[in-house]
Order: sequence, then C-alpha cells, then structure tokens
Amino acid sequence: MSVYELAKKYYPRLWGAERINALVEAGRLSRAEADEITAVENSTEEGKQ
Repeated sequence: MSVYELAKKYYPRLWGAERINALVEAGRLSRAEADEITAVENSTEEGKQ
C-alpha cells in the first residue's frame, strides 16, 4: 500500500492534518495529493453544518 493510500485510509480518523503536512515536508506526498486528501474531509464537514 502506498503512502497516498494509507493517508486516504487513515485521515482524519487516525492521522490529522499535521501528519499529512509532515508527509509532504518529507517528500512522501505531493502538495496536490495532500490537498486532495484533506479536501475530502473539509467537504464532508461543510455538509454537516
């Protein structure tokens, strides 16, 4: 399983935005991938309001 797949699976239940950003800083995820992963949660949050 790739880092991207793990991040999609674990964010936000087990991994927070800090972990996703750390993966970007370490070069394991691209900024675009991180934005895509975190955008899914952000759009879900907006739907709950």
